Amino acid sequence: MSRIHDLIKKHELLRKEGLNLVASENILSQNVRDALASDLAGRYHSNYYGGTKYSQEMIETVEELAQELFGVKHALVTPLAGNICDLTVLFTFTRTDDNVAILPFNAGGYPLGLEKFERKRISLPNKAGTFDIDVSKSEELFKQKIPLTILGSSYIPFPHPVKEISSLDQGGVTVYDGSHVLGLLACGSFQKPLKEGAEVMIGSTHKSFYGPQGGIILTDSHEHAERMSEYLDVDETTGIGLVDNPHPNRIAALGAAIEEMLDDQDYGARVVANSQALGKALDDLGVPMRFAERNYTRSHQLYFDIPVDKGVYLCKQLEKEGIFIDVSARFGTSELTHKGMSPEDMEEVAHEIYEAFPSEMRA
Repeated sequence: MSRIHDLIKKHELLRKEGLNLVASENILSQNVRDALASDLAGRYHSNYYGGTKYSQEMIETVEELAQELFGVKHALVTPLAGNICDLTVLFTFTRTDDNVAILPFNAGGYPLGLEKFERKRISLPNKAGTFDIDVSKSEELFKQKIPLTILGSSYIPFPHPVKEISSLDQGGVTVYDGSHVLGLLACGSFQKPLKEGAEVMIGSTHKSFYGPQGGIILTDSHEHAERMSEYLDVDETTGIGLVDNPHPNRIAALGAAIEEMLDDQDYGARVVANSQALGKALDDLGVPMRFAERNYTRSHQLYFDIPVDKGVYLCKQLEKEGIFIDVSARFGTSELTHKGMSPEDMEEVAHEIYEAFPSEMRA
């Protein structure tokens, strides 16, 4: 066996035997994996090449499926990653030296290198001890010109105040980054950003959403969709923007995942129920948990209540026992839910975590 295939097998065995609670990951169905491994993996999609008629039809079909799932007028599925979605809205709605409002890094704000693109980062204020945006403190912030506000966070146990912030954002465009909660948004189980005031929603398709790694952009605005498409389509006149080859196999896999989710609309509610059940079960066992007073979470994400400098240690200690989280002490139930687990199963999961949790860190 080759060295590469040996490493793949080792990785697959590790993940098969372990308990994956990484909040930004999910397991792919066999249908999604088959699409990723199809002949499309080595092919193009544009009219420049022969033999692309079905790949073009497939991309159009996936866009239609995404419009149906999210109830929107426009879906752009060519972004290769959530980061490409961020860059698309950045270049579409701002110019050099413009301000961009976004949560700070320590509150989970996406660490987009705005200065590298000659834009200025304006930090949205968050409430002390939480990841919540402080609306009252934001009022002063929006007295200055802010062409683009990105409501998004890697730490998002509770919904963002989309309506309130978009009403403050006079003259600018409010974009909701739903990367971490996209699977819940698709099922109507978290919030409805485009109905609450956001003009564009972007996201990654591989976190709470159980598709392949990639990005998606959604909007009801024909004008916004056209402007953003200029950065995502191959145009021989104006030149290539952010995407040349969008990897048709990835889009096909996304389409397969969307078809599954259209038939699995209670997935989001199941995720939330599992998260809240796991949070309570851990709390009852004496594992320190954040946000107990708010029923722990309204998303797939949960947080151990430990000092910030202990996150790496905890992550490594749990990994030794085959339990995977990340170094921010954040974990989630998306993958467990996708595998079919229920709130009743969370009791057993909680006991596994408790047994592996360092005794000196328990409540």
